[in-house]
Amino acid sequence: MKNKFNKLTNKDSFYIILFICVCIVGTVAVWASKSNLDRMKSEEDPMEEDFLILTDEDKHGVEEPSLESLKQQKRKKQEEKVKEEEPKEEIEEKKEEPKEEEEEPPKQNSEPEAIQTFHIPVEGELGLDYSADKLVYSETLEEWTSHEGIDIKAKEGTAVKACLDGVVKEVYEDELWGVVISIDHGNGLETRYTNLSTKDMVKKGQSVKKGTPISGIGKPKGLEMANGPHLHLEVLLNGKKIDPKKYLPGIN
Repeated sequence: MKNKFNKLTNKDSFYIILFICVCIVGTVAVWASKSNLDRMKSEEDPMEEDFLILTDEDKHGVEEPSLESLKQQKRKKQEEKVKEEEPKEEIEEKKEEPKEEEEEPPKQNSEPEAIQTFHIPVEGELGLDYSADKLVYSETLEEWTSHEGIDIKAKEGTAVKACLDGVVKEVYEDELWGVVISIDHGNGLETRYTNLSTKDMVKKGQSVKKGTPISGIGKPKGLEMANGPHLHLEVLLNGKKIDPKKYLPGIN
């Protein structure tokens, strides 16, 4: 009987120990699975957190370009302009050499009759004047620079009109000048209007009449953001910027 009891006890002990081992293994497996899930969740949370940190202000807020950025962009455009003009000047010189006696007719064509009939693009006071040969102080850039156009002060929203009949050459938005519209008037004459409020009133290739509204005065941006609301007007003759006041003798 004693031997039978011992055998029974040993057999029961074996199953008890086996059961305990199974429980321990099961517990360890559950704990390990839970730990892995927690770790995976903790790794996913930062990504979700980073995504949620992006507020509407971060997504839609547009920062004004820095002063140094504006200066660099202007210098870059000036350098590109010099590079573009250099070969043109060489070609012009080569063309003019055999035609020295025929210089007078081109000069007559370079001054269209329309000079006397320029329509004032916007009613207002003359601000910063044209100055290509000498430097003027830019409040925005905080340095001395050239100014190849004239500024006409006016309230935001004031209508801006075409100076002459012509065809819209360009309509675009620029970091340095805001909304820009260029009109080709023929005979090498072109007018360029910047700091505008909208580019939706006319489109490239559209014909416009003298005095037709093409946009409005907008909030100044880029190179002239410190000058207050105004129209920056440039006049180009055969690709070169000239003083717009030659075409607007009545403005002061």
